[in-house]
Amino acid sequence: MVGSVIYLALIFGVMLWRGISIEPQWVVLALLVIAVALGRGRSFIVDWAPFLLLFFAYEAMRGFAAKTGFAPHDLSGLERAVFAGTLPTVTLQNAFYRSDTVSPQDLIAMFFYFMHFPLPIIVGFVFWVRSRDHYRRFIAALLLMAMLAFITYLFWPSAPPWYQFRVSSGGGEEVVHKILNETVDKLWGPNYWVSPLYTHLNPNQFAAFPSLHAAFPALAALYAWRRYRRLSIALIGWTLAVALSMSPSASCISASTMSSTRWTDFSMSPRQRSSSRPSVDGERRNLRSGRSPRPARSCA
Repeated sequence: MVGSVIYLALIFGVMLWRGISIEPQWVVLALLVIAVALGRGRSFIVDWAPFLLLFFAYEAMRGFAAKTGFAPHDLSGLERAVFAGTLPTVTLQNAFYRSDTVSPQDLIAMFFYFMHFPLPIIVGFVFWVRSRDHYRRFIAALLLMAMLAFITYLFWPSAPPWYQFRVSSGGGEEVVHKILNETVDKLWGPNYWVSPLYTHLNPNQFAAFPSLHAAFPALAALYAWRRYRRLSIALIGWTLAVALSMSPSASCISASTMSSTRWTDFSMSPRQRSSSRPSVDGERRNLRSGRSPRPARSCA
């Protein structure tokens, strides 16, 4: 497992160094090499090909959500209601963002944004190595979450801060920067490479609510809780880091990342929802009966 982590870190590091977009197909291809080394290449193709096809079908459909004719909703009122009359994106960018340089927080936000798709795929691979059934349940929930979000984007589009505040509102608020794009331009300029598969897709600009950037790792954390406790705790920390980095980068609104955990509940089966959280009553029964709680397995 340690060798696999080093291998993936090397692959992703070289891709970032050369300015190559880390897309799902490259992640799956890198994982295929590990599966072949484990002697499970054929079963990997059988289990992962349907997921990849369904995922790209979802990606292709996302562009249609912007063509329904529904005007994007302004969620700045919700932001002000939640955060005592302030807009977190505007406040944080005014305090920390400098358009003439690339700061460490810009790189951190870019890293978490780039790992939006690779992370759940890698976690799914960990599940697949140990239990194909657990992997299938997780992937089914992941795709269900994506489809539920797509329906929301389709009928209730919402504008992200970078789109909503592209120009000064005249009320003293400054223009919001799309930090991700500006950071990519500063680092790679026109040399940043995106595969033709994605350049021909029409991205949906009005998908600020819900935020799948936080929902994906949150879902992975819930599915990892019983079997891989250390991994689950790390994913909870990752989810919090994503929530903190998405708001100043203007990729989505802060209230969206806070509400993304509701989409994880909608996406999980009742059986998995109950088994993926610690049971206080169960621990109490164990203590009364004199039995020690069964230790959770970890990925280490």
